[in-house]
Amino acid sequence: MNIFSIFQDDLIYHEFQPLYRLGHHQSLYAYEGLLRNTFNQNPEHVFQTAIKANILYKLDTLSITKAMESFVNTGLDCKLFLNIYITTILHPSFRHYFDHLMKAHPSMEGRLVLEINESSAEELWQNPLLKQALKGLREYGVWYAIDDFGQGTSSIKKSMEYEPEVIKLDRYFAMDLAQDPKKQRFLSFFSQFYSEDTLIVLEGIEKQEDMEVALEMGIAIGQGYHLGRPGRLLA
Repeated sequence: MNIFSIFQDDLIYHEFQPLYRLGHHQSLYAYEGLLRNTFNQNPEHVFQTAIKANILYKLDTLSITKAMESFVNTGLDCKLFLNIYITTILHPSFRHYFDHLMKAHPSMEGRLVLEINESSAEELWQNPLLKQALKGLREYGVWYAIDDFGQGTSSIKKSMEYEPEVIKLDRYFAMDLAQDPKKQRFLSFFSQFYSEDTLIVLEGIEKQEDMEVALEMGIAIGQGYHLGRPGRLLA
């Protein structure tokens, strides 16, 4: 696939994976939009190719636009989680782009959650313009999430400095959770520490028993194949 052809042809689309409130009566909380392409190439490979070609901002904003359009067309009224690169947020054209996007889709105000990967380069997290940019997005009721929390070396520090509305725990913590007392103790501590002002999402839930233990440990929202696989949404 020629990375530049993405902008000439309709080669990308999105699948959406549900996030559920855990409990005896599970209820839909949100969907996460996930980039796909007609060549079935790994999305991470597509983005890495865009970085090398110096067109990451263009691809990232195209992905956000198409995901939001697809989601709005379904008529769903839950939240929408979308991944975004810090470099996109810091791009000088992003605020103008985002203002235009939200004006085009006013129904999404207060329903959008932007996911920033926790393992992004440290110098990007330390850029003084990042907090200012995030503050501007919150004028639209945008939440933001630290994604894959626990992969980096300064996870706790980032969560305290940036005060995200959502923390998405890396799928590592869900793997065999029911048989791992250390993970259970960590999730229990983590949910107690953050529960008052931060929503905790556990990713990668693939077994019923792991979901049940996560609920016992105080985790409110879950995501993973056991709860629902990514798929196209019908308008």
